[in-house]
Amino acid sequence: MPDYQSRIALAEKHVAKGRELVERQREQIKRIRAQGRQSLEAEHLLVLFEKTLAIFEDDLAAIFLRSQD
Repeated sequence: MPDYQSRIALAEKHVAKGRELVERQREQIKRIRAQGRQSLEAEHLLVLFEKTLAIFEDDLAAIFLRSQD
């Protein structure tokens, strides 16, 4: 039987870090815009962070479901 507790813990850490990165990037975009600068590159990076976070969240959910079997 796989060690689901450690896999869940690691996935939770990935989700937490991903959420932190998304929030920091959103704040960065606000600062860039407040300075009147172009934020397009920062926005593209935010999209990548959000997609990665979604993958982490899906992975966590899948691990949790497998642990319930």
